Amino acid sequence: MIKLIASDMDGTLIGTNRKISKENIAAIKMAQEKGIVFAIATGRAYEDVKPFLDEYGLKCECVVLNGGEYRDIAGEIVAGIYIDKSIAAQILNIMANYDVAVEIYTDDGYYTTNTKEKTLKGMIERVKAFHPALIDSDEIYQHAITHPHFAKMNYITNLQEFLKSDINIGKFVSFAGSIDEINVIKQALNTLDGLAISSSFPMNIEVNDVNATKGRILAKVAEKIGIRKEEVAILGDSSNDYSMFVEFPNSFAMENAIPEIKKVAKYITASNAEHGVAKAIYRILED
Repeated sequence: MIKLIASDMDGTLIGTNRKISKENIAAIKMAQEKGIVFAIATGRAYEDVKPFLDEYGLKCECVVLNGGEYRDIAGEIVAGIYIDKSIAAQILNIMANYDVAVEIYTDDGYYTTNTKEKTLKGMIERVKAFHPALIDSDEIYQHAITHPHFAKMNYITNLQEFLKSDINIGKFVSFAGSIDEINVIKQALNTLDGLAISSSFPMNIEVNDVNATKGRILAKVAEKIGIRKEEVAILGDSSNDYSMFVEFPNSFAMENAIPEIKKVAKYITASNAEHGVAKAIYRILED
């Protein structure tokens, strides 16, 4: 019997219209009414998840930053797995060799070593990844310049002081204009030990501590609350979900998932545009 369902957000719970469908919400709440724990497992920062929770009246625990932090229903940090500052310096040194903006997700907001102009360029690439249907350059620009990450970005003027501070670094994120560029950056970062390198979108890169993965932190949480791995069901679509698919036997890949995820999934559900999360949950409830 399934006692915990964990779902990715982008490409999974969220539809192509950047909304969570009423079908998905209804299924989640039905599962919760039957005593099943529902959790979101995402690469997003909690600040990016909270607006969705509020909009749809969802009360659930969250794995954020690809496993870098675990948040309870109140949004409080229960556990965090952060990147060592010495490794963070090496990451920044490598990424400085490429024409991409770097976002640093911390327990104290968003930071960057880039200029405001370069950060805006990165935001434009982010908007293109999140909103592929947008083709008007002016509209893309407006989305970028009003994006919460851009509006709330903290600009590092003294890197050494930042690295010596008490601020914890959960994840590095960058968006590029091509998959080839992302792959080159991944290869360069793979020369560093102790990192988990993944993607939520084809043209982005996400860097965490090697122990900060969705699968590992979910396994720890499940064990803590007395739920066995075979009592967990997970849903996802991208490479940053892979750790969950190899950690838990009951897995659902979205129809729109990358081939690597479909290959290791136990089941295939409908796409994120066809309420695949809801259909997977109803299958779980029927079983």
